[in-house]
Amino acid sequence: MAFSCYRTVALAQPDIVVTQITSVNAPVDITGAGDGSNRLFLVDKSGRIRIFDQTTNTLLGGNFLDISTQVINSGEQGLLGLTFHPNYENNGYFYVNYIHTGTGNTTVSRFTNPTPSSNGPVSTSTELVLLNIPQPFTNHNGGDLSFGPDGYLYIGLGDGGSSNDPDNRAQNPQQLLGKMLRLDVDNTSGGNNYAIPPNNPFVGVQTPVDYLDEIWALGLRNPWRFSFDRLTGDLWIADVGQGAWEEVDFQAAGSAGGQNYGWRCYEGNHNATTAGCGPMSSYNAAIFEYPHNPTTGGNSITGGFVYRGTAATALTGWYVVADYTSDNFWLVHPNGTFNLQTNVPIIDVVTFGEDDAGELYVSSLGGQVYQVTSSPLPLELTTFNGRHQEGNTHLTWTTATEKKGAYFQVERKTEGDDFKAVGKVSAVGESLQEQPYFFDDPLTTAGDFLYRLRMVDRDGDFQFSAVLPIKVKETSYWQLSSNPATGKVTLSVDSKAEPPLLRFEIYNLQGHQVLDHEQVAPALPYTRDFQIEHLPVGVYFCWLKMDGKTEVRRLVVK
Repeated sequence: MAFSCYRTVALAQPDIVVTQITSVNAPVDITGAGDGSNRLFLVDKSGRIRIFDQTTNTLLGGNFLDISTQVINSGEQGLLGLTFHPNYENNGYFYVNYIHTGTGNTTVSRFTNPTPSSNGPVSTSTELVLLNIPQPFTNHNGGDLSFGPDGYLYIGLGDGGSSNDPDNRAQNPQQLLGKMLRLDVDNTSGGNNYAIPPNNPFVGVQTPVDYLDEIWALGLRNPWRFSFDRLTGDLWIADVGQGAWEEVDFQAAGSAGGQNYGWRCYEGNHNATTAGCGPMSSYNAAIFEYPHNPTTGGNSITGGFVYRGTAATALTGWYVVADYTSDNFWLVHPNGTFNLQTNVPIIDVVTFGEDDAGELYVSSLGGQVYQVTSSPLPLELTTFNGRHQEGNTHLTWTTATEKKGAYFQVERKTEGDDFKAVGKVSAVGESLQEQPYFFDDPLTTAGDFLYRLRMVDRDGDFQFSAVLPIKVKETSYWQLSSNPATGKVTLSVDSKAEPPLLRFEIYNLQGHQVLDHEQVAPALPYTRDFQIEHLPVGVYFCWLKMDGKTEVRRLVVK
């Protein structure tokens, strides 16, 4: 038996901390090149890309790319997205998403840096256009693009604008707008500068209409920012809402695609324009949503990333997301639990980004670029181990450092239930040296169990340890008391069925038998005292033989 998932309670988490590293004009996208060069590429909405050197903490002069003469920079239009080919270090390919001047179309293009390690400028003559998609209005362009763990290029497109998707483009399988696209940019076919991955979900689908082969998912309003969890491959899509709800959609790694996230029929998990739509259950529900209000919600979601860096390990595994208008931040878990943070000191949160090491960044449309970390956590846990023996789960753990530590709450989970507190151990509190701890949980029920530590400081902030699985085998129940023992030891036995024979033996460390007891057809529960005054102080082993089973336990005589 194994547990595949469990609910993590997120009543409080360490505060998100942002530290400004630089500023540029209107930074709407941030990314590393994936080449280990310690460079952050900052996308200026006006059509320029700048480089921040992480080794020297310096914003380099000049532009890595300048296509400002090709870009409409107005409102939601501009140079909107950047991503690098997984083999950029060798081929120099990178891809941008922008609104083309003159046409107003969404243009997705590849550029080539002939010397990938160089800081540019990259010539505009290297542009190879992949897509040129007419936009009926100036808003809801989407704009993000990213390579998935499968090596294919994913592109997020909005519904084309206006309000309430007047032409129902997001649900129309013969239009690319309002969709997530998936392209093979390493091959070409059909006269395009890309090919269709053969396992795209709608390849060859012609019922009820002929679906466009590029479509990976549909029913999106304005997926301004989406991201892949670099550890698991899960896809997170933050879709900007209409008038009432902002939403985050989730697609587990290994998905075959074909999801329909419901717009314009549904906004988040709520009715929108439902005429001609199926029931809500026939669409893919949002994993997280928040309402349009400035206190616990906002009006325009800015998608983030699942944190996988090392500078703020307390955030590991949490999807960090924010709202552009309210400046609220959330930590969202894949199971849908979340934590709202309203005091992060940044306004107009327009984008998040990752560097090559998985560290997280966020920017304000006003120009400031910040690194995301977290406040210090109460305890630095170095070990957490356990085993089940003699009717108890013995848990041990150590801390390397402690800061304002208050206590450890030991929590246990059984199948089909949430974690529940089973004990509490006081922390040392302040320490720069290794501190050992232990806890015994009396547990005789057979099964698979999960344990974790809720480590709390004096301010009430806490973090969870990793989860520790413990398997308890189904055995007859017996105890020795007292243990350590002086003068006598008591054997107590209980079982589901009365055995024909019970045999109890004690051996010393040299293997010599010092006690032999046999009881035919014992009535259970069975209790018997044994005098051991004659036994020297030391360690002995007790054997209980019953129902064809033999169990051994240690006895200490003092």
